[in-house]
Amino acid sequence: MRLRRFRVRAFRCIHDSGYITVGDLAAFVGRNESGKTTILQALTLLNRDEMVSELDLCDEMTDELRSENKIVEGEFEFNENEKELLEEKFPNLNINKIIIFRTNKNDQIQYSFPSSEISQKKDVSFTSWKNLTENLQNFVEAIPNHISQQLDTKFFESSLPIDKEVFRTELKAFNSVISDKASQEQQVISEWKEIYDKIIENFDTVFVINNERKGLEEFILDNLHPRFVYFSDYKKILGNIDLSDYLKDSKTSESGGIEYLEEFDRAETVRNLLYLAELEIEDLKDIDGSPSKLIKLLNTASKKLTARLNPSWKGEPIHVDLRLNPGNIMSVVISDVHKDGTITNTGLLNRRAEGFKWTFSFIVNFAAETQKAELKEAILLLDEPARNLHPTQQLGISDLLKNLTGSNQVLYATHSPFMIFDYTPGNLLVVELDRKKHLSRIFYDYWNADDATLTPILYGLAKGLVDSILDREIGSNSRPLIIVETMSDTLYLNAFDKFLQDPNISMNPLNVVPAYNKNSVLPLSIFYRNHGYNTFVLLDNDLESKQIVEQLKDNNFLDIQIVFFEKGGELLQSIEEYMTIEDYLYAVNQTYEIKLRKEGFNNLTKEEISLQEKNGMIENLIAVWNEHREDDWGKFEKEEVCRYVCRKIALGEANFLSEKTRENLRLLYRLISERIRKYQNISPNTRFQKNYTT
Repeated sequence: MRLRRFRVRAFRCIHDSGYITVGDLAAFVGRNESGKTTILQALTLLNRDEMVSELDLCDEMTDELRSENKIVEGEFEFNENEKELLEEKFPNLNINKIIIFRTNKNDQIQYSFPSSEISQKKDVSFTSWKNLTENLQNFVEAIPNHISQQLDTKFFESSLPIDKEVFRTELKAFNSVISDKASQEQQVISEWKEIYDKIIENFDTVFVINNERKGLEEFILDNLHPRFVYFSDYKKILGNIDLSDYLKDSKTSESGGIEYLEEFDRAETVRNLLYLAELEIEDLKDIDGSPSKLIKLLNTASKKLTARLNPSWKGEPIHVDLRLNPGNIMSVVISDVHKDGTITNTGLLNRRAEGFKWTFSFIVNFAAETQKAELKEAILLLDEPARNLHPTQQLGISDLLKNLTGSNQVLYATHSPFMIFDYTPGNLLVVELDRKKHLSRIFYDYWNADDATLTPILYGLAKGLVDSILDREIGSNSRPLIIVETMSDTLYLNAFDKFLQDPNISMNPLNVVPAYNKNSVLPLSIFYRNHGYNTFVLLDNDLESKQIVEQLKDNNFLDIQIVFFEKGGELLQSIEEYMTIEDYLYAVNQTYEIKLRKEGFNNLTKEEISLQEKNGMIENLIAVWNEHREDDWGKFEKEEVCRYVCRKIALGEANFLSEKTRENLRLLYRLISERIRKYQNISPNTRFQKNYTT
């Protein structure tokens, strides 16, 4: 199942979250003590065996909330496999989603099925309790009196037994009595055997209560109920592991608590390390007297461990070497593996930095737990993953989370800009605390959050180039600001400004701010507009950009504030197309000539590029690179070409840029200048009229 929306009420600092839609990888962002952790812990109450504590109920309880109240409810979608199971078991039902909830007055988890008609009609199958007892009573009434009078029928004349095993014992005793008392009545024995065999065959379904809905609920509870697994903190692995202490701790520690993994103990971390290495302690004992076999076993385990950890490791790969020392001490030795194959910095794990040790331990635990069968398809709740780590390592953890979304849904709390990578509704939610009422709220329109809450989002949106937005002294009198879609656009605009050296069309009066990606253009534009900047947006000519235009207009941006790359009335795919194809190919060839010399790179020609017939120069170049995938050309990186062009302009060595390219660039700068001039001539009141156009 996948959680699609939820609601939390009267739980700790959350009065009422409202209905919150979530995606497969959703981040909750907020200041410390804003309620992020509370949200995640509230969702764990949807596990089948959780309980609501009176101590967890909201202090600010209204009369309404003091009555029976849904503390937490979640709406779930079934996956295709789950739908098939339901269709097989309940062929007459069409169920695509389910609501699961828990109240403050009922200890049991509860279900509802929106948009589904589920029959309350009594089950007519033999395996229902009602019909089973009727069959037994009819049988007893039909057999000779001298036999029936010796039978104790009380165990099936009452309501449905709570204890299945008690019923099984009573049934076996009843069978023994009949076999004894009716031994001379073969017809009775034959009829009874048929009934008894059917009961035994369908024993597990005998206790399905008398209607379709109850049967459905029982089936979901036993087979499909979602699991929320909460991860909070992990104990770090030490460089030297005392296996004797580990075995002692493993026996005394509780091993069944995967549903709530707060304060993850060191023994469990070591257990996960050995799991990834596919290494059993008993195997070490068995070959204790054979050094060669021991070395082979540890080398194999080390290779398996390394192979499982590196996909989640950002940056240079590592090699993990497990060594067994005297005194039953296992050492964890880490080495850095470089692109040229050299290995450096070999040493014990405990000699590495604290951030490195935390990251290593986190990845060990997370990789192991998610690979175990019990966590497949689970909904993972992570509280501040990768906190206090270097940004590069945080990006590595974010890649790990992205990879998990195929088999798991991941919801996590963070306040790091490097752990925010999707700004679409449902995947980025803000949690704020009203400190006067001490109540939290959750909302999607995160651009309306307070400045402190916005800080990590802003840095994530524009890569740290947004300090000024929090400076209230900078407002409507500041320089106009233009939002661009990529860092390359920013570099080009500033570099070309220096290259043209034309004060009449200079970018100098502008603040140029790059968005992190396309889905951050809209919120970033709203941020700056709402903080008093005269804000403009410069866009590529592609489908995503056109969708951004509609979103901007829906948020009261005027046509005059939205600028497309264009030349002679024709929209261009990117800023690179202001350069002639000959000029740009010169930069491409210079960038890749040395880089790809070993891979057989030859200078590309205009004719070769034109043969691709793609939409725009960049797309044509990407197609060329794709044709050389087997030649190890890698991926075409227009950012590399951008850096070459900008560097040459800075050094005064950009003579390869023709007069035609210069003229094209002047057209772009004149277009931007004209838009700014027209906008400044519009009265403030008119600026907010959605229908005003150029």
